[in-house]
Amino acid sequence: MNFTLFGYPKTGKTTLFNLLTGAQIQVKAYDEGKKEPNLRSCAIPDSRLDKLSSLYPQKEKKPIIVDYIDLAGVSYGEIKNEAYLDYLRKADGLTHVVREFKEKQIPYPGKISPGEDILSMEEELILADLISIDSRLEKLEKELKRTKSAEGEKEKESLSRIRKALEEKRAIRELDLSSDEEKRLRHFSFLSQKPLIHMINVDEENISLLQTPGSFHSPSPGTTVLGFCGKVEMEILELQEKEKHTFLKEYGLQEFSAPRFLKSSYELLQVITFFTIGKKEVKAWTIKENTPALKAAGAVHTDMEKGFIKAEVISWEDLIKFRSFQKAREQAAVRLEGKDYIVQDGDVIFFRFSK
Repeated sequence: MNFTLFGYPKTGKTTLFNLLTGAQIQVKAYDEGKKEPNLRSCAIPDSRLDKLSSLYPQKEKKPIIVDYIDLAGVSYGEIKNEAYLDYLRKADGLTHVVREFKEKQIPYPGKISPGEDILSMEEELILADLISIDSRLEKLEKELKRTKSAEGEKEKESLSRIRKALEEKRAIRELDLSSDEEKRLRHFSFLSQKPLIHMINVDEENISLLQTPGSFHSPSPGTTVLGFCGKVEMEILELQEKEKHTFLKEYGLQEFSAPRFLKSSYELLQVITFFTIGKKEVKAWTIKENTPALKAAGAVHTDMEKGFIKAEVISWEDLIKFRSFQKAREQAAVRLEGKDYIVQDGDVIFFRFSK
């Protein structure tokens, strides 16, 4: 999985990048002419994997890895820069960092208004998709004049319908696309179709909003809005480990931004985690919700999907309880499931397959 952090200048993108990854990137680097994005791969903490791995200390623990990309700030109306768009299109999820804090020493190029910035950025994503569709429709018209194509006509119909919605300022993620349309349009990597988290960087005086239900309202389906206080959280992270949670409580915070971000991103991406225990490793995997066992096997290895026979399934809690697959089998706690079984979050699966 990968998430790309983007937004207007002076919002706290690099601060959030540091909070999510544990990096210590200088937040003024972009001011000093840096153009390359910050990149970092991080293991996702999972106590379930830790407990499962403790049963097999001789095997390597392999957590899920998430890649974070921190882009330089983009001026209003300039998101259509092709190099910038390329980074956004490659992301599984987009993270728009929004400024709410008022700091005179960090001048902001415009009025500080989180709501307006969120709407403005969503409109920019929609505009970028409109430009892509117009370009494709123009080429498609020429292709269809030369050669008739049923698939080309279907693509034209889908793109025309989507174009109409975009002109009405409706994001593609709001539309009810058929499975065929999803497949047909996947290679476009439309920005307004991607899951989107708006992260509002609040003032210290408004930090109570972070724990107040309903403080941040999601403007449209497929998006969510979270808050963080970059200044305070960075100060707390510089403290000794035993002091960190004490200061969190003093500010009325229950946890840091990273776990809240990961929880929301999983929900937004609609993914779950399952586990496998191989000869050399105990590993966590992410798949989409409602994925059948056959496709989950393919996520591990294509040979498993091709030669799929059965899936031996046990919940991670039961495996911890019985301490081994063998003992769990003896207690009839392991189920044999077929290719259509819908994998559940926390399943531990041993795939039987023919080579």
